[in-house]
Amino acid sequence: NTNQPEANGSPNIAYGRHMEDAEWFSNAAFLALNIWDRFDIFCTLGASNGYFKASSAAFNLVGLIGFSAASSISTDLPTQLPNVGITQGVVEFYTDTSFSWSVGARGALWECGCATLGAEFQYAQSNPKIEMLNVTSSPAQFVIHKPRGYKGASSNFPLPITAGTTEATDTKSATIKYHEWQVGLALSYRLNMLVPYIGVNWSRATFDADTIRIAQPKLKSEILNITTWNPSLIGST
Repeated sequence: NTNQPEANGSPNIAYGRHMEDAEWFSNAAFLALNIWDRFDIFCTLGASNGYFKASSAAFNLVGLIGFSAASSISTDLPTQLPNVGITQGVVEFYTDTSFSWSVGARGALWECGCATLGAEFQYAQSNPKIEMLNVTSSPAQFVIHKPRGYKGASSNFPLPITAGTTEATDTKSATIKYHEWQVGLALSYRLNMLVPYIGVNWSRATFDADTIRIAQPKLKSEILNITTWNPSLIGST
């Protein structure tokens, strides 16, 4: 089909999907200012990194399958839109270790004898870059170190024909914007040198990749005489 494809609206397959594994690690120094022996205003300064894993559907992995062109510089190929959502796969990535900080407050809301009811609030933030991206699926299996992609208007499909090659331009580092809010409430009771307590904590963490589109890595032109399920990996369309 050499005609200009028409973009038809369809539901985003990533909506409603859950992460299979999400791990966040932080090492930080703690600084606090005590007020009236009942309240603390504090901050932490340190470094954080993370690991995330989910189905390929959660990351909206899409592809162009079934299109035949003479070469990667075909006048038809740059106009083609993705025609399939790849849901039977796994995507995982590791972030680098990046600066992180948080601010918060905690204090004693009520005291009676040796019993104390306390509360805490905290907000944390960090912006690490993706260090390694690993994609495993039937049509595509690849690993990208320090991936770069397209953001904003340049992320609209179709992506440039050079996407995924060393010739790609206007790409930006894949950065994760991490924000977390925490609220906690605890009841403690002092027993000589021991202070047992029971409490609850509510946390809401968000990780925003700024709708970046990262292309599968490929060679600019075919240089290897091999056969693969995914010819574009070796530069063949």
